[in-house]
Amino acid sequence: MAWLFSRERVLFRTHSAPFQAPQWAVGALVDHKGTLYRVTRWDELRPVTIERGGTVREWEVWGRKASGREVREELTRAAESLLRDKDDRG
Repeated sequence: MAWLFSRERVLFRTHSAPFQAPQWAVGALVDHKGTLYRVTRWDELRPVTIERGGTVREWEVWGRKASGREVREELTRAAESLLRDKDDRG
């Protein structure tokens, strides 16, 4: 069953460049259609022609299904970060 988690797939396409979308950075957990995925890579596609003229860049965001352990670890890190921030503010 572990092989299910190692399969990579295209999650979605976007016109935002990787530097414009930190929420989808490589390594981030994203919710896609009710399932959590770990972003594994971005592939730049050929520019798309716009009907009114010109082109726009397009990227595919790839990911693999996150395991339960990965999700728990991410939640633990986030909770610890929130608690540290709260303690720092007093």
